[in-house]
Amino acid sequence: MIRRKLDISSTFIPSFEQLAEWDGTKYYLLLEDAMNEGSLTIMKYKDGHFTLHRKNNLFWDLDERSISNDELIDIIWRNRKAVNRFLKQDNKVLVVSG
Repeated sequence: MIRRKLDISSTFIPSFEQLAEWDGTKYYLLLEDAMNEGSLTIMKYKDGHFTLHRKNNLFWDLDERSISNDELIDIIWRNRKAVNRFLKQDNKVLVVSG
């Protein structure tokens, strides 16, 4: 569960590959965006860079867009309710690094 912003950089991001699905090209995590009645997909490529794609009742990204580590942390923090719901319903466990 993500309770503090530090949980994102210390446990969620390092565990991303274990939590996400693999499509042969990238790891991806599809989250329900209940606030905007849509979905948020966070993707990680083999080279380690993250991208984001949003689709909801207000707009739909045409393409995924690259995001920095700071943006990723902010996005996950703002959507921690959806992330925690995903972790809870799929009985996923965040691995503590170090």
